[in-house]
Amino acid sequence: MRTSRKLTHVLFAIFALLTLSVAALAADPGTPVGVSTGIGSDPNSSGALVEIGSDMKTGSILAYTHYRSDANNSSTEDTRVNITNVHPTQSVVVHFFFVNSSCSVADFKTELTQNQTYSFLTSDFDPGERGYILAVAEDEVGVPISWNFLIGDAFIKLTNTYSINLAAISYAARFGFTDGRVGQQATGTSQPMNTPYSGVDITVNFGGAVGTAGSYDALARAYAIDNIPSRAGGDRTWVIHALIQGTYVTSPGGSSTLFGVLYDDAEQGQSFTWSLGCASVTEITNTSPRTAPRLDTVIPAGRTGWIRTYYTGDQGGAMSMLVANSAWATAPSTNFHGGHNVHVLTRASSRAATFPVFPYELQTN
Repeated sequence: MRTSRKLTHVLFAIFALLTLSVAALAADPGTPVGVSTGIGSDPNSSGALVEIGSDMKTGSILAYTHYRSDANNSSTEDTRVNITNVHPTQSVVVHFFFVNSSCSVADFKTELTQNQTYSFLTSDFDPGERGYILAVAEDEVGVPISWNFLIGDAFIKLTNTYSINLAAISYAARFGFTDGRVGQQATGTSQPMNTPYSGVDITVNFGGAVGTAGSYDALARAYAIDNIPSRAGGDRTWVIHALIQGTYVTSPGGSSTLFGVLYDDAEQGQSFTWSLGCASVTEITNTSPRTAPRLDTVIPAGRTGWIRTYYTGDQGGAMSMLVANSAWATAPSTNFHGGHNVHVLTRASSRAATFPVFPYELQTN
């Protein structure tokens, strides 16, 4: 029996439409990670690939996506922040910015000598607060510099008796070490370190042109929150969000609106929108994000799912996730807990951050 040519054409048309639909659903806004000019292109062809922040390399700016401490009982809830200067011969000033859940900023500076690891408890510096920390390499005048020699992590002790470790996300300076520090805003050129600076603040760009003074690795725009377990067995998942862009002179900004799709393990998706604060921890529940049907129906007992989500506007930040079982305290041998930085699907365009400028000595004397 011969197949009808007309039927064959119809089947090919349906297949083409399905292919286009899948491609459309997979298209997240922002620039795909790891490519400079398009899918399938050589990422090293121009030598000017803009990279994203990563917790697997050194950088000049570190983002600790979460910290917390209990002002009344730090033995049950606290965070130990660690940072290391891996440069073998030179020291650097590091400016720490603490952004709490209401988006207000507190800060302090310290100097790291060559090969030095420095650790502190947030209960000693910012007790009773939750949020994220940004650590910026500066010269002694207070201007950000190209210093891709910083690594770090944070151990977070939680009230329900377990702790997690989150590596700091490193954003490397995209201008050369010999270029010195970020230059005068009026000229956009780099200046030698430890020379006078006329401004009281300075703006840098995440994801700007490679080789331009003041440009650092790009922030994330689209995220993949993977391996979300079912709540039926007592597992709980929290999403940590840090909106890195903004001004650290006053406040990095308010909440962000994100679009997302919740997928079950059979590739079926339910779309949603949700709002995440500039420094927030959000539990994934039946109402956050709100999907139809609800989370517990999409991910029933013994199953897993994942979320694809991105900013509806061209914003940039960082995200992590925590997973723990409600029975951890009573049955730790049969349950799991942990945390990690989520995968980045696309990067934002050049996003700005503004930092105050003042000499290191003003805070230490």
